[in-house]
Amino acid sequence: MAPSKVWERLASESLIETAYFTLRSDRLRLPDGAIKDPYYILERPDAAIIFPVTDEGEVILVRQYRPAIEQEELGLPAGLVEPGEKPEAAARRELLEETGFGGGEWDFLSAVASSPSLKNNWAYLFLARGVEPLSSGPDPDEYERLEVERVPIGEILDRILGGELVSSSGVAAAMLALQRLGTL
Repeated sequence: MAPSKVWERLASESLIETAYFTLRSDRLRLPDGAIKDPYYILERPDAAIIFPVTDEGEVILVRQYRPAIEQEELGLPAGLVEPGEKPEAAARRELLEETGFGGGEWDFLSAVASSPSLKNNWAYLFLARGVEPLSSGPDPDEYERLEVERVPIGEILDRILGGELVSSSGVAAAMLALQRLGTL
């Protein structure tokens, strides 16, 4: 039998709790008996990320300023999964709120850990084909300032390679969607 690779949590303490995250400090025992103390973990809600494509072959993206990286980001519509909400329901809600688009046929692509050495959340990635405008436009959250952009699907890989799409989870969703659509 192979030895356990699981790190045992001996103690845990919440250091900071906000509406957006909790920072906790754990005391861990490694499989070889070594103790890692502290080990910081950022607890975050799961996220849903959408690669929305119209029947005309345009990908619906959002451009917004990201204070953490101090630059504008061109990215896929995305948002947090609310407590008790299914990831696909969150994805549909976020797409409509951020872009005014919805409908179409939806496929689950994958779930990825955005930063597993630091954060405990998952990003659920979806492909939405045949999306169309369902409202007059975005209805963003109070502090969201975003612009909707339509980009031909054939330009997405170049936008990634050119450094315009920089979110790791968004890039993963785009690459998986392009592969699923047979455009890679």
